Amino acid sequence: MKAIAKRSRGISPLIATIILIAITVVGGLLVYSIFTSTSNTMSAKALVSVETADLVKSSDGQQVQFSIVVKNTGNKPIQDLKVQLASENEANVTLPAGGLQPGQSVAYSAEVGNEYVVGNTYTVVIKATFSDGSSFITTAGVMCRFA
Repeated sequence: MKAIAKRSRGISPLIATIILIAITVVGGLLVYSIFTSTSNTMSAKALVSVETADLVKSSDGQQVQFSIVVKNTGNKPIQDLKVQLASENEANVTLPAGGLQPGQSVAYSAEVGNEYVVGNTYTVVIKATFSDGSSFITTAGVMCRFA
């Protein structure tokens, strides 16, 4: 009698291992993608920084010029921006159409009262309101100097 050899068909163990590794990598990338998009949405930041601030008194002491450059360092657009130097009135900063986008800067300049003393440092308050309604307040110091 002859023995009939039965040969089973299937994939080789090497190909099966490669397929399992590919499925694992694709699954990991999918989980990573979902996690990063969710965390980016949840970590929207409302930040503002002062790039430069200057308070210059004329040589005759009659005029004082205040100037400041504010940058949106967060990742949400700014819809409203106000600055206030020491005891001066709060001033609205004119923003570009569509608001101040992340990474953009805006300059503000105004003539202020002449009561500022050269060499003294004064506080500047910056208030930003973002497109989602959140707000951020920060302060900076500016030293008065002669022109």
